[in-house]
Parts: sequence; C-alpha cells; structure tokens
Amino acid sequence: MKKRGWKAVSCLTTAALVGMMLAGCGGGAEQTQAAAENGEAAADDKVKVTFITTETGLGDRSFNDSTWEGVQRAEQELGVEISLIEPKSVADTGTSIISAVNSGSDLILGFGASWTDAFDEYCERFPDVYFGGLNCSAQADNLQVAKSADHEGSFLAGALAAMMSESGTVGCIGGQDADNINRFIVGYEEGAQYINPEVEVLKSYVGSYTDPAKGKEYSLQLMGAGADVIFQVAAGTGEGVFEAAKENEGLYAIGVDSDQDYIVEGKILTSVVKNCGNIAYDMIKSVQDGTFESGEKVYNLANGGVGLTEMQYTKDLIGEENLGKLDEIKEKIISGEIQVTDIFEQQ
Repeated sequence: MKKRGWKAVSCLTTAALVGMMLAGCGGGAEQTQAAAENGEAAADDKVKVTFITTETGLGDRSFNDSTWEGVQRAEQELGVEISLIEPKSVADTGTSIISAVNSGSDLILGFGASWTDAFDEYCERFPDVYFGGLNCSAQADNLQVAKSADHEGSFLAGALAAMMSESGTVGCIGGQDADNINRFIVGYEEGAQYINPEVEVLKSYVGSYTDPAKGKEYSLQLMGAGADVIFQVAAGTGEGVFEAAKENEGLYAIGVDSDQDYIVEGKILTSVVKNCGNIAYDMIKSVQDGTFESGEKVYNLANGGVGLTEMQYTKDLIGEENLGKLDEIKEKIISGEIQVTDIFEQQ
C-alpha cells in the first residue's frame, strides 16, 4: 500500500501555532485571522478527485456516465472535491493527467483498457498522486486496478439470448477487435452454447465506439444473416443496435456496462452491468480513509460487481421459467460449477 502524509497536515499545524500565538496577544482581529487560516486549512484537507473520461465523454449512457454518478455521490456523501476532464481522443490522455495533477488532484480516475500505457508512464512520473483504473494491465505502487468480471455477466447474457432466440442464431457487435471487448464476446458465446450447443453466434466489429450509424448498419447485416438477438459491446456505437431493434419486429438487443434497458423499453432484453459508480466510490473512500491499496481488486457476480439488470421492461416477455434458469446459472458460476473463460487470464 502506498502511504502519503496529507499536505494539509502541515497547514493545519502551522495555522494552529499561529492561532495560539495571536490568541496570547488578545486581539480580536488577530483571532479572526487565525480562524480564517484554520478554515483555509480545513478546505485544503479535502480529498480532490479528477475523473478523466474516455473519448466518448459523458452522455454515453454507459460506463462514463455510471462512473461520474459514483464520483458525484462521493462528493455528496464524503465531502470530497471533484472535477471532470473529457479528452477528445486517447492522445489527449497525457495532457489531461498533467492538468489534473497541476490542479492539485489527490486521486485521478481513468477507466478502460486504453489507459494501460498512460498509467505505465504517469504513475511513475507522479508518485505522490493516487490513480484508479479499470480492466487495464498496468501496475504501480500508487495504482489500484478494478477487474470487473465482464465475462461472467456476459455468460448470463448469452444464455438469455439463446433462450429467447427463435432462429437459433444470435449476434454480437464490438466496437473494436480487442481483448477487453472479446472478453465480453467469449463469455456471451459460451453462455449461448450452454443453453443450446447448436446455436450460431455471429460476430462483427465496427472499428469505432462513436458511430451509431455503423452500429445500426452492422445490426441489420446480422439480422439479415438470421440473428434475432444482438449484444452490443460498442459504447456509443451501440446506440445504433438499439435503433435497429426499435425499428424491426422480432429483433431484440442486449445492452452493456450500465442499465440501458430504458432506452428502448421492451426491446432491450437486459444489460450486462458493471457497477462503475460503486467502483469509483470505493476507490475515493479508500483514499479518504487511508486504506487505499495498490494492485488489483476483483468485482464479480459473487460480490455484486457485475450482473444483469432487473429486466423491468421485459420480465413478462422472458418469463418466470427463463428467469429461474438464469438464477440457477448465476449460482453455478459463483460456486465454480460453471467455469467461464476469462481471456485476461490466458495472457
């Protein structure tokens, strides 16, 4: 665990000494000045947190929004000071980190596999700043990386897709052909095959996380090839998958990262949720209470770090029998009876 004395401690000590000296002189104005200095020190003692989004920014109705909700909750409940940076591209990550450090941030949050190189460089460059990441492979004494078991949640999504498919063909669309995306897709495929070993799982990669038009186009291509349930793992591009489901009877979608079921009520069967807001909140709290630990922390089905939504718009469509099967599969994954492939562990 990385340990650091707060810069505010010396401020408080100095303010207290000045206050005692001025109090000995008995001046009311001097006492007011001492009180002001104490107030300034108390303000400096606040943990300062900066969240740097991916290039998709806020409004993605996905993990950026979910993370920011957790950061805002920490502001309200823990009294920390928060700020937000929305870089336009991955190339802007370094300058965003430098900006956050220069603003006095104690903790910088950057979630996503694309952060690996930045953490490798800047954690060492700024050893007195804490960093929090998600599903990246970097390591540093001042870095905690949350590992969300996306493959476990995706297995459940694949099982549901196979249960609901009438054609025997389901699909999935990734933003990029990358390990962090294929981790979802492998779990999804295994879940579908657990229910129906003969199911066909079609896969497409758009090459972008910010192109809903392409997401829709690729969805219609998969639909033309027989897919009637499509899982999107493509951030903003996935909005096009939802649009395709909305416009085509018999086509259903599955969301990702946050509860996206409301976007097209009744046509998004469920979403594979990773509770980024809770992860961010936990990291912030650990810095504030001095329990921050470097290394990896796993968030999985067993501890509620990942899972499916409550399916409030599709429960009747899915049916009690299928919902019961999903509960059984979840328990088998937690117990280890079902082993879901995690491609991160194969690297």
